[in-house]
Amino acid sequence: MNTTNYTALAKAAFDEAAPLHWKANDQLRKSLASGDYNCLSELHRAELEAIGIEGRDVAQFNCNNGRETISIKKMGASSAVGFDISEEFVKQAKELALSAKVECDFVCTDIYEIQDCYDQKFDLVMVTSGALCFMPDLRKYMETAKRVLRNGGVLNIYDCHPIVDMFEMDRDRGERPLQFVRSYFDKSPMRHTSGLDYVGGTTYEAKEIFYFHYTMADILNEIIASGFKIVNIQETPEDLSQAYTKVAADPITPPLSVMVTAVKE
Repeated sequence: MNTTNYTALAKAAFDEAAPLHWKANDQLRKSLASGDYNCLSELHRAELEAIGIEGRDVAQFNCNNGRETISIKKMGASSAVGFDISEEFVKQAKELALSAKVECDFVCTDIYEIQDCYDQKFDLVMVTSGALCFMPDLRKYMETAKRVLRNGGVLNIYDCHPIVDMFEMDRDRGERPLQFVRSYFDKSPMRHTSGLDYVGGTTYEAKEIFYFHYTMADILNEIIASGFKIVNIQETPEDLSQAYTKVAADPITPPLSVMVTAVKE
């Protein structure tokens, strides 16, 4: 199965899940409409402020419903554009931005197929939780980020830590005790049909989708190989995905998220 086949499956699965997320996001709509609300964590905001957001042109890859794109625009970005393959989530993003009265653009596209008109248009590319695991070609993903960045532009990734792929998500595990279910070095695509309702936490007979596991070394090496210089790495206990809340609540917590900031050389 080639890259296009995998991303087509992702599009269908996310379009299917979108109505479930929308029903569970009434509070998000109200929160985004308030002037001071920002859905990014304090740690992430601190890193973005250190990078410099004021007056910058920002892109978000795999923006989902746009809540983070809207939040970074509210931090003072000159422009903010969210890219996502799901037409249904892009529709939600546009509606959220409209209700929040925040000017953002949202583009429905396969990340690998972002149009050339966006080449060297951004100062920052932001990638957040649950993005990399749906991308079957990590090198091409990083090269696309480099392509749309201006010289000296910054790539900021704050995503799930690769170690979480060794565990079952809360909604799949139920009341079973936490245990390792997968080798950290198993690179085979993971097939899932239990749905993508990570907001409501429900499972359902869903369209087929595949997750891709990358080790920490994979992620860092592909960033470097694509022409970036890594300037900051942080491993954190924050459960950005909201898929491992039981693990996050345990006093003995593995790293659940990782942040990488890199500069286009």
